[in-house]
Amino acid sequence: MGAACVTLKGMRRFARNVLLTAILILVETIVSMSQQRFPKISEDEIKEHFGKATDCDTVAIDSLEYFDFMRDGNEEAVVVASTCATGTAGPDVHAVVRRQPDGSLAELKIPEPTAKQYSALFGRVFYELSVRDGMLVETYHDESGRKDPLVIQCRWNANDHSFQIAEAKAPPRYKTSFDCDNAKTGVENAICYSSTAASLDLALNQTYKAWLDNLDDKDSDTLRKEQKDWLTKRNLICGDDRGVFDCLETMYRARMLELQAFKILHSHGPGR
Repeated sequence: MGAACVTLKGMRRFARNVLLTAILILVETIVSMSQQRFPKISEDEIKEHFGKATDCDTVAIDSLEYFDFMRDGNEEAVVVASTCATGTAGPDVHAVVRRQPDGSLAELKIPEPTAKQYSALFGRVFYELSVRDGMLVETYHDESGRKDPLVIQCRWNANDHSFQIAEAKAPPRYKTSFDCDNAKTGVENAICYSSTAASLDLALNQTYKAWLDNLDDKDSDTLRKEQKDWLTKRNLICGDDRGVFDCLETMYRARMLELQAFKILHSHGPGR
């Protein structure tokens, strides 16, 4: 009797599992049938789409990846391309393109860096789009010589039907003689993002203040004026973002030599 009960329970459990499996297969089939499948977006379609948008006859695709961000069985095209409007600025097309039910192509909105994130980039800025671990990745480059100074990873949000920033990796800021949160010029901002320039800024400030404290009133006034003039010259010469880090390093090292020369020329200073 006991054995019969065990067998009956086993049969019921087996039947229940079979039923659940059948229901799951049915649901998946219904969902699959409800998802409309579209033809894959071709390179020629992409060129035609952006050619019309920019009024260009020639569109060169720099990189092209496919990924089903929406998980509906249709792959979107991740495009980086150059049109006739590119000039020397690098590719001017960065887009995720999706096929619409009517067969046309539409671009999905891609999140842009915030003003604070963008302030960490210097000179000519260009970026790449790629797919990594199911996320859309924006990798930014500039003329600072740093590797990938800004990387933004975006995830598709099915509820909002848009890409949203999941993670942003911005370059670090370094300690300087001033508060980087209150940087008043682009040059000061650049110093905050350059380890070499920040280190030289601290060293120069320390040398300047130490020497200033040991001068008489006349010479201290002279040194203050020279330092103020030098700061103006620094901002003017290095104000162009291109090569700003190298420019700052050159300016700071030259100013350190000037301070040493000032110390030698003013023989009535400390220890003379």
